[in-house]
Amino acid sequence: MSFDQLMQHAHDIQTTAIAKAMEQRGVRQASKPGDPPYTPRPGEDAVRAKISADFADIASLFEPFSAMPDPAAFDGLISYLDQAMGYLSTGFMPDDPITGQVYPANETLTRIGASESYLEEWTGHAADRFRTDFVNTFPPIVVNQFVGCAVLHSALMAQQALWASARDDIDKVAHHTLNALDNMDHCGQNRWTMSWTIVASVAAVAAVPVSAGTSVLGGGLALGTATAVTAVGATGQVVAAHQVTPPKETEYHGETAEAVIEQMRHGVAEAISEIQHGEQMIATALRQTHASMSEHRGLFVAPRPKLLDATPGSVFDDRYLGRER
Repeated sequence: MSFDQLMQHAHDIQTTAIAKAMEQRGVRQASKPGDPPYTPRPGEDAVRAKISADFADIASLFEPFSAMPDPAAFDGLISYLDQAMGYLSTGFMPDDPITGQVYPANETLTRIGASESYLEEWTGHAADRFRTDFVNTFPPIVVNQFVGCAVLHSALMAQQALWASARDDIDKVAHHTLNALDNMDHCGQNRWTMSWTIVASVAAVAAVPVSAGTSVLGGGLALGTATAVTAVGATGQVVAAHQVTPPKETEYHGETAEAVIEQMRHGVAEAISEIQHGEQMIATALRQTHASMSEHRGLFVAPRPKLLDATPGSVFDDRYLGRER
């Protein structure tokens, strides 16, 4: 089976369930146009209508799943953030702290340090502040921005994994249901196991999390930077603590068409619950990350350089560059 045929599977389930239920109750299906009419049996039409009504919801249960996002739709944004992380890679932290992917250092970022020696020759207040507030803090701030991108990158990968697994899981629900309807006459052996992969796939994206309370930057950067990276990384794990948990398994069984379809309904409800759980895991990580970045904004965005306020007429005032030493 394939996800693209999900609604066809749903209609097949409905048709098969109705036929099996009528067979089990000794009810004949309605005669087709052109066939000889059946000899009427008391109550048969009512039972037939009741069976059809009992299974009328099957297609509608699967319909919302047919509109799930295409996992491939996330490729562009993931690639965009992957490129952004390449731009922000200083070499101080060459690995994505969440996925472990390695990013070579962007040598262009090293050029900002060359301005420090030039500004040391000037006495102005803005020149001093530019060195302390912008040049000296540039490497750790860029590293923190790199980690922020890593969190978003991981969240998108988790979304992609969630919808890919959701497609597989709901397709398996349909597959198991059709098989169960075909195996109802096996004397109590009609049991099947559903392995739910949605939540496990989300957690698996964060295979290399940043540990809370542990600096991942080594000794070369400011303490404030290590704190910020730890805070963002810890909340950006996308519940990496759950990554060792195997996919959840649920046992189902049914010896009548009604029982099998009721188990299918439980399976559909479980798929919805798994999707909601996975979405909540991602949303919680992003909300916490946003809160951390908002609280420590100065560790992610340098203050606006005062030199930007200078004009050609005032640039050599003591407020800005001042005098050359």
